[in-house]
Amino acid sequence: MKVEQLNLHGLNIEEAVEKTRKNLQWCMAYGVDVLDINHGKGHHSDRGFSVIKLEIRKMLREEKSLQENGYKIVYGESDLPIALSFDEGHTLVVAAGKEKEYLGGRRQQEKNLQLYSDEAQKNRKSYKAQKATKRKRR
Repeated sequence: MKVEQLNLHGLNIEEAVEKTRKNLQWCMAYGVDVLDINHGKGHHSDRGFSVIKLEIRKMLREEKSLQENGYKIVYGESDLPIALSFDEGHTLVVAAGKEKEYLGGRRQQEKNLQLYSDEAQKNRKSYKAQKATKRKRR
């Protein structure tokens, strides 16, 4: 899986939008599977929220070439497998069909599949319930 990263920290809104547009075009031209746009959470913003994040996400929603070229927008706070290692400081542009895959090499993908599978989640819940029951008995 081809993954590219784009860091927008320290840029103003116009610079961030322009840099994102150029990177999107490059990624679509060269068949990149995932573009990780790191716009930040806005903790260092004078306004108290990420203005760049809002503008980038708005620009991506309006970008028709993404859909035409088979790309989807996945927010970093999403529960989709592709976004599990990200947070609200990231937005991913993902080739259609790849949003349900895990990032990383074969070993990392197998590990993530085991960790986040339905069976693994049930096992964790069961383990936590057993632990809670033991604590109550004490």
